[in-house]
Amino acid sequence: MSGPALMTVYYLHGFASGAKSTKGGYFGDRLLERGIALRCPDFNEPDFATLTLTRMLDRLESELSRSTREGAVLIGSSLGGTLAVLAATKFPRQVKKLVLLAPAVMFAKPGHHLLPPERVDEWRRRGALPFFHYAYGEERPLNYAFYE
Repeated sequence: MSGPALMTVYYLHGFASGAKSTKGGYFGDRLLERGIALRCPDFNEPDFATLTLTRMLDRLESELSRSTREGAVLIGSSLGGTLAVLAATKFPRQVKKLVLLAPAVMFAKPGHHLLPPERVDEWRRRGALPFFHYAYGEERPLNYAFYE
């Protein structure tokens, strides 16, 4: 069992979710049964309003720098799946395997619209829009920088 234990496994939560999500808990429990700890960084920190893919990738890079020499396994859900793919591309020596759960790869495509064009225009004008955040159980503002 020394092979898998040498790897660090991360669960990367999706958009408007959090480190204590149901899926993260499920994978944490299953891996712990096999003696493998799961790391679940919370990409909402320091706050959801200033979330960007760049900030998420920077946070993950910091996490990966503490991984074992054998590299990391990234389990990415939705936006976390997009982050996992980006991380594997940017840090190929540190990321050894990916498990993608409904990856939101459209976030990485130029010209993709998360919202209808009129809502995107409103988002740009207002600087932020509220989105329902499942980890907090309420709407939270998200700055337009997330979309740029």
